[in-house]
Amino acid sequence: MESNFHLETSRKGHEYHINLHGVFDGASAFELLEAIQQGEKQGLTMFIDTTHLREALPFGQTILEFHLPRDSNRQKLNFTGLRAEAILPKGCRFLDDYHKKGHKCTGDCKNCRCRRQAKAKNNITHKAS
Repeated sequence: MESNFHLETSRKGHEYHINLHGVFDGASAFELLEAIQQGEKQGLTMFIDTTHLREALPFGQTILEFHLPRDSNRQKLNFTGLRAEAILPKGCRFLDDYHKKGHKCTGDCKNCRCRRQAKAKNNITHKAS
């Protein structure tokens, strides 16, 4: 059976880059989990690029979310690319054009995801009062 997915990894200093290609499904999620585990063992910050994914199936995201350990440092997992939000596990970072590495967000960016999250938290706090 021919695989519709492959990933490429590279290391640059303290960064571990994982580029995803093809169709992201359940089996692909397990391959990605294995690559993430390798980066975690070395304490590296990881950048997962989804630009070259043709499709991201919901089952792949479910597998990734369920099997990525809760005690892992999810803040060191940075997802980029067109399909990043489709596979993004909770607690991991989504880096869009405005939130690239090194960006210190003040919440003033156009379409700022950080501002939307803060606003949602404030709405929940105000409703609970």
